[in-house]
Amino acid sequence: MSELAEQTVLDFRVDINGYLDGLKAVLDQMDLDEINTVMGKLVEANKRQGFIYIFGNGGSASTASHFVNDFNKGTSENLRTKFRFYCLNDSVSTVMAIANDIGYEHIFKIQLENLLTPNDVVIGISGSGNSKNVVAAIEYANSVGAETIGLVGYDGGKVKQLADCSIHVPIHDMQKVEDVHMIMDHLMMGILKEYLERCQA
Repeated sequence: MSELAEQTVLDFRVDINGYLDGLKAVLDQMDLDEINTVMGKLVEANKRQGFIYIFGNGGSASTASHFVNDFNKGTSENLRTKFRFYCLNDSVSTVMAIANDIGYEHIFKIQLENLLTPNDVVIGISGSGNSKNVVAAIEYANSVGAETIGLVGYDGGKVKQLADCSIHVPIHDMQKVEDVHMIMDHLMMGILKEYLERCQA
């Protein structure tokens, strides 16, 4: 290796270890009762065949889409009674029409007005817990008697206050909040897949 190449070798291992240590620390702080409660609500929604509407902004939007894939395909593949997840941020044309004509803070609520029944579940994902469009959708879902779940971080914000139950990631770091929300998706997907396959065998 040339002298120049040796001088340009980068070493991020201390920072990598620091990030991973922070992530492990927040995972150790997660409330297992909160996670268990949410999993129970998903099982009950599956039994009664309610729709589960899920949504978020930015990174949380991609997490919402990932939930739909994992539960509708991964968890449900071998089940007689399959999950009915639906992601409200996946239709770009619908989201843009509502945002342009009415306002971005209404992009989820307006869709729920067309779809939601008291038999259904609404999952709002917001790292801060204060995304206005997520808060508006949770408020609307509560008004029609649907069950509401928040996936939040930071101090939980308004979503944690409004939702029937929440999974709260207690850290003021958006990237780690979003990391843990994805871990919760895979945790719940895998455990519920095994549980429901046994129950429906």
